[in-house]
Amino acid sequence: MLDVYAKAEFFNKARGLFMMVRKRGLVDVFSYNTILAACGHNKDFKNMASTIHSMQSDGFSISLEAYNFTLDAYGKGHMESFRNVFQRMMKSGSAADHYTYSIMMNIYGEQESIDKVACVLTELGECGLRPDLCSYNTLIKAYGIAGMVEDAVGLVKEMRRNGIEPDMITHTNMITALQQNDKYLEAVKWSLCMKQREL
Repeated sequence: MLDVYAKAEFFNKARGLFMMVRKRGLVDVFSYNTILAACGHNKDFKNMASTIHSMQSDGFSISLEAYNFTLDAYGKGHMESFRNVFQRMMKSGSAADHYTYSIMMNIYGEQESIDKVACVLTELGECGLRPDLCSYNTLIKAYGIAGMVEDAVGLVKEMRRNGIEPDMITHTNMITALQQNDKYLEAVKWSLCMKQREL
């Protein structure tokens, strides 16, 4: 029920249900992750911080999912908190996953910090991970924002070489990248390709 309220964006109901479940001692890691995601979505940083504190005081380790939800929320305007959470995550021994790296690439991409995006991509490889569909889609979006349209097109070719088929998000990000950089004819071609593939 908590998950249903959170996904339906009934944040106050989700929070109330969470507090009731916690008082009865029935809370688990999934409950904490759900309420953290809802706090992040609502930019309720105060409750997000107190939820993490409660999670620890209830004897739970902060899960990778909890770190990812927190990073995603703080990355949209609270970079100092974002850096602090990431440092805590690294010190805790939690290994970043594809989602963590995609969050970081998205945040730095939206800030047009393409050098930082490249550093995250390098770090991804150093951890023994290869870009997945989500990573590629995030990179295409970042390159579009930075005006690096040819690099974005190159990423789509690289995806295919690596056996990853572009999806609707890939095509949408490419169309947006092309439009943002006045490549309207190319954007139309991508739009037609999207329709042909029934995406």
